[in-house]
Amino acid sequence: MARPTRTFTGTQIVEALVSLGAELGRTPTKIELFAKLGMHQRHFEAHFETYNDALAAANLPPNILKCGDSNRLLDDWGNLARKLGHLPRLADYRSRGEYSVNAFRRVFDSWAGVAMAFKARSGEDRDWHDVVKLIDSREAQRVGQPLAPSELDAATNFAPPTTATYGKPLNFDLLRHAPVNEAGVVYLFGCLARQLGYSVEAMQTAFPDCEAKREGKDGRLRRVRIEFEFESRNFEAHKHDASACDVIVCWHHNWEKCPIHVVELKKELEKLQEAA
Repeated sequence: MARPTRTFTGTQIVEALVSLGAELGRTPTKIELFAKLGMHQRHFEAHFETYNDALAAANLPPNILKCGDSNRLLDDWGNLARKLGHLPRLADYRSRGEYSVNAFRRVFDSWAGVAMAFKARSGEDRDWHDVVKLIDSREAQRVGQPLAPSELDAATNFAPPTTATYGKPLNFDLLRHAPVNEAGVVYLFGCLARQLGYSVEAMQTAFPDCEAKREGKDGRLRRVRIEFEFESRNFEAHKHDASACDVIVCWHHNWEKCPIHVVELKKELEKLQEAA
């Protein structure tokens, strides 16, 4: 007799996240939540579109990886391929992967591109020889062969058509609307950096985002490490190390006890316009 399948309500999932978060002292991973409840991906997707949506409902910090963490994504993908004995499909990773598919979407062009990136990184690494062999075997099978229906998702580009969203209109020629995300903050800072006394030296995808020089009251330039956030409190939510950063550049400053110098671009832009 088949074992009955247990289902879960959204409230039960949120309560389990709160309980597990308190037990671990940190944001639980998706695998930890699924193991605690004995839950499958389809049960989860009946209530939440993404894992971070569930975390938000539980008032837990988001489970976010930046592009600089691509090695961790590839390692987890490779470990799952090793367990499965074949390259993970999107459905495989959604059910058994450590991170969300959205984390991969931010780094790789397509799901098939993950395997290509893994081989480029680990093709000569003996520790990953078995996984690279799986990639080579898949590539050999595909030569001259059409993709099977189950493989179509692997070749599909991650980026779906999107419709731009706009913030409130700004009286600023180089950006007509207020930022609505971190990318807008980065662009606006680039437009205003010189006027704010900063000279950008380097940008990167790993934390912290930017290295720059800032002019002090004595006229001397000093090196500063900058992290960009749409809201300043996101720095704390992303669990960044405050000792490794000197400045948070954001659009909206809402972190009352922030231990780091904050440049709130919304107010800085207003000051510059009033002085013009």
